[in-house]
Amino acid sequence: MNIGIIGIGNMGYALSAALSKKGDDSIIVYDRGKYKIPKSKNISRVNNVLDLVKSSDIIFVAVKPADAEKLFDEISLNVKGKILVSLVALYPYKEISQKIPNAKICKIMTSVAAETRKAPVLAYCPKEVFENLKDILKRIGEPYLFDERVVDALVPIAGSGPALFAYFLDSLSQYMVLAGIEKDLADKIVSFVAYSTSDYILKNNIDLHALIKKVTTPSGITIKILQEFDRRTIKGNIVDSIYSKMESHLKP
Repeated sequence: MNIGIIGIGNMGYALSAALSKKGDDSIIVYDRGKYKIPKSKNISRVNNVLDLVKSSDIIFVAVKPADAEKLFDEISLNVKGKILVSLVALYPYKEISQKIPNAKICKIMTSVAAETRKAPVLAYCPKEVFENLKDILKRIGEPYLFDERVVDALVPIAGSGPALFAYFLDSLSQYMVLAGIEKDLADKIVSFVAYSTSDYILKNNIDLHALIKKVTTPSGITIKILQEFDRRTIKGNIVDSIYSKMESHLKP
């Protein structure tokens, strides 16, 4: 199978790295900026976007929203019968379908963590298109089919999540620096805490509240810290901060 990726910035790089792990597929990439691509024998670069489109069975579009409209117009006549997967954040499915009426379109949201092949992949498209794509999406991470409104509303989680998570981890790392740990080592330790915790949750299928309860003990340091978080309404402030930016996408 020939898989094309248009846009090889951070997101496109992560996609190409993940998808190239299956050696019998050919990954073709195009980007006007000539960014670096992963070192893999089955990844190649083309200099013309139409060459990529014509040569690909599935086309991933990972460009910035400001560049998407012009790109969709440019490739619209050459994608008949092909599967086009849009990663353009918050770009309406209906508008893509109008610009490219002859393609099988799927709108997805994931993040740069797709490079690990374990990122959530939120999708909106007809069920039959999703089923045809599922094996490919599983090479990026864990695919879920949702209504478009949900996919858009969860952009801060599926797309921005690594940055939000890193922001919180950086807070823990800064505390460790105050405790006398070098910043590089502090970053590494909190990252291991995050990794091992996530692995524990997924392997044991444990509820987040159940894990909190499991770790806390009466009068222990954990419950005191969490009570201070609640006193300062840290959780509420996090939710409100995200909601204030995404409110229009959360309405039915």
